Amino acid sequence: MKKRYIILILIFLLFIAGCSSNNQTSNQGNKELSGLKVEITGFAFSPQELTIKTGETVTWINKDSVKHTITSDSGSELSSEMLSNSQTYSHIFNTKGAFNYHCSLHSSMTAKIIVE
Repeated sequence: MKKRYIILILIFLLFIAGCSSNNQTSNQGNKELSGLKVEITGFAFSPQELTIKTGETVTWINKDSVKHTITSDSGSELSSEMLSNSQTYSHIFNTKGAFNYHCSLHSSMTAKIIVE
């Protein structure tokens, strides 16, 4: 009988630990949704303008079936390789300012990161 209670307690503790783990994943997902992720889809950057704080990281993910780049309009702050579908590029912005960028393969694709 004692073994049964111990097993039930262990199962309960494992259940609680699993719920705690799911909450951490959910919080990370919320951080991405708060604007630190830029999707490349339909030959466009979304969002097209993003305001962040100094020291934050932005991650671009290519959801198109063709390759794209993230390239600074001036300077070399942003300079990704060609990204295939599902590939990502991340950059930490340590300097305040406005950073205009484009896809070097598709000049109509433009966007801006504003760092406060």
